[in-house]
Amino acid sequence: MAQGFVRDLNLIESDTGALDRGILDNLGGPNITNDLLLFDGNFKFVSKLREVDYTYDSSADVITVTGEGKVAFSDGTQISFNDDPTNFEYIVHSSNGIDKFRIYNSLGQVVAPPSPDTFGAGDLRRNDGVSFQNLSNLSSKRLEVSTSSSTGVSDDSGASDLFNQYPAGEQVDYISSQLGIYYYKRGRVPLTFENSSFNPPVTFRGQVMIVDSTATISSTPDSNSPGLFIIDANNPSAGAIRAFSDASNPWSDAVSGVLSTTEISSEPNVLALNPDSTYSGITSSTVPNIVDSSSSLLVTETISTSTATHKLPVLVNGQQYFILLAS
Repeated sequence: MAQGFVRDLNLIESDTGALDRGILDNLGGPNITNDLLLFDGNFKFVSKLREVDYTYDSSADVITVTGEGKVAFSDGTQISFNDDPTNFEYIVHSSNGIDKFRIYNSLGQVVAPPSPDTFGAGDLRRNDGVSFQNLSNLSSKRLEVSTSSSTGVSDDSGASDLFNQYPAGEQVDYISSQLGIYYYKRGRVPLTFENSSFNPPVTFRGQVMIVDSTATISSTPDSNSPGLFIIDANNPSAGAIRAFSDASNPWSDAVSGVLSTTEISSEPNVLALNPDSTYSGITSSTVPNIVDSSSSLLVTETISTSTATHKLPVLVNGQQYFILLAS
């Protein structure tokens, strides 16, 4: 007498759970039912990002995840809003995988999440169902390059199962370590698309180029123009000074024509006198004019060369001279 089941009846002969388990274990091998139970209610599971776990910036159309232990949805994830939980028509875009992402509709347009209310209308939902395509991608084979083939690719006989070369635990540990290195280096590299803040001292090797891509500089650079700004470590609250192109002058003519400064590090070690072609005499505005009615500003003194203790280099018409000084 024949034993078995009619395929068209789809195991209708079995009417209890115990019989179903026995049939499946008989057909697929021992404990196959435990594997199948992993997919029980597969497409009924969803992940939810509640409206209290994120904020929305309407000016930049960016969602920022703020909830503890929550992360941003990854690019390409299909999500739905809580007011229509079964329609996963929206797609996550521009995600950094950490705390920021945007939402696009099927037309590729940025959309805002629904306004929050007491019923959780602003909740974002992701379907956690596992499809056949997901399983196929879990263990895809990678074709090996063949140098003897005209196309450069060998047939399936040379393919390797990339994801099953190592145990799952080793792969998870490797991925975690690489992510840690990535975030470590990312926090120490200046970024061009967002502001960078560094706590440890920053050093540069090689050239650094600052480009005014939006043409913000019209004539004179200001605080809004791109550039390198330096902050006094002893006074962090003071305004930043633009490096290399700052027009500020620590010296001021504040007391009876005397140059003075409050900067401790300022030293009058260089004095440049640069008359131009319009020079026509001592009264010319282009030439320094030293005037002292008491005639005490310039004092003439004759000292012997042997008593000089210091010398001051002076450049006159391209020729360097030295003034001997005595302490």
